[in-house]
Amino acid sequence: MEMEIKFPSGKDFDRLLETIDKKVGVKLLRDAGRAALDVVQQDMYRNAGFDEENVGAHMRDSIKIRSTNVAEKSRYATIVTLRVGPSKAHHMKALAQEFGTVKQVAQPFIRPALDYNIQKVLQVLATEIRIGLEGQ
Repeated sequence: MEMEIKFPSGKDFDRLLETIDKKVGVKLLRDAGRAALDVVQQDMYRNAGFDEENVGAHMRDSIKIRSTNVAEKSRYATIVTLRVGPSKAHHMKALAQEFGTVKQVAQPFIRPALDYNIQKVLQVLATEIRIGLEGQ
């Protein structure tokens, strides 16, 4: 299955984004990115390690989508940065599961979640941006 998504590129895309208010553009991209990454978040949650005997916080419960507005601070043409994954408190657990350790076999759940869902992510992202721009 091959899918093609056409966005205005380079300066055309920049001009399109400049036509709408900067705050609206950031909100549009943030909301579209969150909707697109929801599939990845759900896949990560399903495949993250879970120990029923653990009474504390579980790594899979801390998997969230986080966004940062870097339009003002970035030296690049980046407007919003989106990340999906476990919290910092579970960083070492996630690394151990993803890459393995001397005593633990790797059971990747972060990279496969994006790799297996990349077409869906791009499709939802394109749709959400299109709907947001047409609704302006």
